Amino acid sequence: MARVIVGLPSLSRGPLLDMARSLGAPVMISANALARWTDEGPVPPGYEFNRLEQLIREQTGDNRPPSDAQKRRRIRSWRGWNLAALERTIGLEVNIDSSGFTAMAQYGAFPFTPESYVLDLCSHKNVTRFSSMDLCVEQEICRDRNEVRERISKTIYLNRHCARLADDAGIRHKLLSVIQGATADDYLRCYDALASVIGENVTIGVGSMCRRPTAGADGSVAIVDRLNRELPPSVRLHLFGLKSDSAEMMCSFGDRIESIDSMAYGVRARKQAAVERVKNPLFSKTNAYVADFLRTWYVAQVARMERPRAFAHQPEISFFDPKDRPRTVLDALEMAARSQINELIVVGDLDHEQIIGGRMLEEWVMELATWLSRDVRLTDTWRGTAQLPARLTGQPWFPTELIA
Repeated sequence: MARVIVGLPSLSRGPLLDMARSLGAPVMISANALARWTDEGPVPPGYEFNRLEQLIREQTGDNRPPSDAQKRRRIRSWRGWNLAALERTIGLEVNIDSSGFTAMAQYGAFPFTPESYVLDLCSHKNVTRFSSMDLCVEQEICRDRNEVRERISKTIYLNRHCARLADDAGIRHKLLSVIQGATADDYLRCYDALASVIGENVTIGVGSMCRRPTAGADGSVAIVDRLNRELPPSVRLHLFGLKSDSAEMMCSFGDRIESIDSMAYGVRARKQAAVERVKNPLFSKTNAYVADFLRTWYVAQVARMERPRAFAHQPEISFFDPKDRPRTVLDALEMAARSQINELIVVGDLDHEQIIGGRMLEEWVMELATWLSRDVRLTDTWRGTAQLPARLTGQPWFPTELIA
């Protein structure tokens, strides 16, 4: 039976932490919730929006001026960890998530280094398990497939780096490696690159699941079905932020699923509180109120995991994504250049925070273009790898999507 891990918004003393303790429930806390911050003053003009808000505004064509709340925003600088909060968790199983989605959405990058995350925070004696730093690939964050591939490469590098740091700190047994992807193929490529780091008889985390639909070719069930069929039998999965209906369906994969985590009780509490406020405008959604939802939700989830309903699931059918097919030789060279860059990120020869694009990408593509034979032009319609020299197509980093 998959274990149910309760996501907590913080480790503050009070009803939520007390309820988790009374239930004997393992808990998940975001690293962001344990960070200490310094107020650096108001956000200057022209910098009103975090990255996620800016993407939404671009996609929706929203050109409205900043709201009063946005104008009052202030800049915060990361200043270390609130380790005192972890001292309150004696007797609890504490799992730490690296807060990749929050970091990307709010700051565009992690505000802390892997060294501080692993050595200063996750090495705390009360931490039971911590996830490797990883870069999420949700649609709210990634504009296209190029960004997905880039973030997967950076995730591979961060996994390897966190593993080395965990070895140095003697806490490798606490590390939960994390694979990322938008498609099943993405996750499998990420796993293959990390197989030597992950090892055998371990649990790994599967990222970018909480906003993923349950059904469909790239839904959570199809993704896990593919992983179940192709990963080694000794590798088990932790599924981050899974929806309740998805969680119950995952029971059909038996012991492959080691654990899931969720804060779904908080969503239910928030919705019900909105109903209560209609009847009583003075109603307050206190932590004690939310704790009742936590108890009800957790007991129900554990019961569902113990006695799941039978579900039939359709194995994933893979189709080539037409968005990945280059139109010209130049497009193919860009894909090859990005693939080579991603490989360099994986091995650490390029910084995982390197911005890929602009002049750097242009020069990289032009360097690969010098390998073309004289009868092949950049504007030629892409027909296949026969248009490229063997010295390019034979490279280990040459993208498999281009191979017919």
